[in-house]
Amino acid sequence: MPRLFTIPFGLLTAAHFLASLGFASMLLLPLYLDWLGAGRAEIGAVMAAASVGGLLSRPLVGIGLDAMGRKRTLIVGHIMAVAGLVMVSMVTGMGPKTWTMRILFGIGEGAMFAGYFTFAADLIPEARRTEGIALFGVSGLLPLVVSPVSTLVGIHPPDLRWFLPLIGVLVAAASLLLLPIPEPTARPDAPPRARLSWQAALRALREKTLWPVWLATVTFAGMVGLFMAFATVVAQRRGVSFPTGMWLTYAGGAVMVRLIGARIPDRVGPQNMVIPSLGAYVMALFVAASAAGSAGFLLAGLLAGLGHGYCFPVLTSQVIGRTPAAYRGSAMSLFTALWGVATLILNPLAGAAADALGDGTMFTLAAQSAIVMMMAWVVMEHRLGRATPR
Repeated sequence: MPRLFTIPFGLLTAAHFLASLGFASMLLLPLYLDWLGAGRAEIGAVMAAASVGGLLSRPLVGIGLDAMGRKRTLIVGHIMAVAGLVMVSMVTGMGPKTWTMRILFGIGEGAMFAGYFTFAADLIPEARRTEGIALFGVSGLLPLVVSPVSTLVGIHPPDLRWFLPLIGVLVAAASLLLLPIPEPTARPDAPPRARLSWQAALRALREKTLWPVWLATVTFAGMVGLFMAFATVVAQRRGVSFPTGMWLTYAGGAVMVRLIGARIPDRVGPQNMVIPSLGAYVMALFVAASAAGSAGFLLAGLLAGLGHGYCFPVLTSQVIGRTPAAYRGSAMSLFTALWGVATLILNPLAGAAADALGDGTMFTLAAQSAIVMMMAWVVMEHRLGRATPR
C-alpha cells in the first residue's frame, strides 16, 4: 500500500490546523453580534457576507492554484483571513466595518479552503485518496474545540473583540509551515499551467458525472452553514448554560469516524456514503429544532459531526476523481464556491424565517428541504454518476 504520511504531508497538516483556527473561532462571532444587538436575520446576513468575498475571488483562486502554484495562493489567502480577524477589534456596532471584516475573511477563507485540500490531494496517493482526505481533514475539525474551550476559560462575547485578532496571529504563523513544502510537479499529459484559464476549467467541469456531486455539495453546505451560524445562539437563547459545548461533540463525532472508519468510503465506494452522511446531518437539524437543554444540543452536535466527518471527504474525493488532473485546482475552487453560494442564499433566509416563525421552525424547514434534495440526488446519481478514473 502506498505511503500516506510523509514530511510534506505532515507540514501541510500542521499548517492546516493553525489556519483552521481562524474559521473555527469565527463560529463565536454570532455571539458577539448578538451581544451587539443584532437580530437573527442580521446575524445570518453578516455570516453570509464572507461568502460574497469568497465567491468574488473564486475565479482568481482557481487560476492562482493552477497557474501560480499552491503555496503562493495559500499565503495570499492567509493574509486576507488575518486582515479580517484583526478587523474584529474595530467592530463596535453593526456598520460598514462589520461587513468589510467578513468579506475580507471570506476571501482568505475561500483561498485557504480550496488551496489546502487541492494541495493535500497532490500529496495523497490516488489509491488512498478518500482515506487521506478524511485524515487530513481532522486537522481542520480539531480547531472546533476553540469555541467551548474559550467559554471554559472565561472568554465572554465582549472579549471576542480582542480574542479573534489574537487567533489571527496563529493563522499568520501557519504560512511559515508552508514554505518548506515543494510545489507538486505537473503530470506529463497535463497542459502547461500558464495556459490554464477559468473558462477552460469550467468546460472541463461541465461533465455530467459531476452534477450529482454539485447537488450533494449544495445540500450539505447549506446545512453546515445554517447549523454553524445559528446553533450556538439558539442554544444560548434557550437557556443552555454551556452553549458552545455542542462543538465538543461535533468535533468528537467528526474526528472519531475519520480515525476509525477512514478507509470505509474507499472500500464501499464514496458515492454510497453520501446519503448516510447527509441523513445524519438532517437528523441533527431535527434534534436542534426541538432541543430544550444541554443534552439535546450535545446530541445535535454529535449527529452533525458524524455527518460532516464522512460527507466532506466523500464529496471532495468525488470531485477529484471525476475531474481532469490538470484542472484540479479550479475544480476544488468551484467545489468550495458552492459552499459560499449555499451559505449566501440560505443563511439570510433562515435568519428571516427564525425571526418570523421561530428557531425550531427554521431548523425543521431546513431539514425537510434537505430531504427533498437528497431524493433528487439519488435520481441524478443513478443516471449520471459514473466516476471516470483520471
